Amino acid sequence: MKSPTLVFVFLAGAAIAIIIGARLLRRAQVLHSRGRAAAGWIVLLAGVAVTGLFALAQLGGRLGYELLWFHAPTFYLSAAILSATAWWWVRRPATRFVRFGIPALGILGLAALLGLARTDGRSAPLSMLVPTLGRSAPPLAFFDDQGRRRELAEFRGKVVLVNFWATWCGPCRLEMPMLSKQQTQHAGSGFVVLYISLEDADVLDAFYRVHRYDGIQGRLAAAAPYYDAGRFYPLSYLIDREGRVAHRWSGRPTESWLENAILEQLG
Repeated sequence: MKSPTLVFVFLAGAAIAIIIGARLLRRAQVLHSRGRAAAGWIVLLAGVAVTGLFALAQLGGRLGYELLWFHAPTFYLSAAILSATAWWWVRRPATRFVRFGIPALGILGLAALLGLARTDGRSAPLSMLVPTLGRSAPPLAFFDDQGRRRELAEFRGKVVLVNFWATWCGPCRLEMPMLSKQQTQHAGSGFVVLYISLEDADVLDAFYRVHRYDGIQGRLAAAAPYYDAGRFYPLSYLIDREGRVAHRWSGRPTESWLENAILEQLG
């Protein structure tokens, strides 16, 4: 589910379910109705589960970079719904364990799910899950297709998209034509794409004899640990004219988002 509109619709439905469930529980308490209580629990827990899972997915980057928690208002809406539900819950007349123990167990369960998601081998690097805060891009050196050693610093004054990729990476190869298109469209405005691979020169030469993309092809020479080079594919960094990291993402973004991000930095 990549559309923010759909996420808003589902969260609105979850919030309505929570409200209905809360009212059923209150009514069941007045009427001493087990049937209403059971229905209330089912509806309430369904709404909480949907909201919690959406928040968890956005926190872990499972819905894509555009819906990552610090980009998307839907995450804060999810947090507000869960906070309001928790406030209502702890104010209910019940034992201390029921009021505080059940929410604590829910939080532990979500934390366990988040931890489990981090072990499946497809998770985005942790650095992608927090804002860049305009950090200066650490040093990066590579050899271009002519064998010359180049430095990221020499592109200061341009908007640079650094893309770490590999010939065996299917998503990388699907993404590269889109990056090449952006290079073609915005080269005259001071935009450059660096395709950086860790593979041997002969492997890259064989690949580029068949495939050619606009931009600068490079083989990694040295990179700071910040880049997580070689750990995740594809991995991209958009660096502004002042050499600061404006965006970083793992996986293939939508073309419209990428276009807007580049135009924003080009000014």
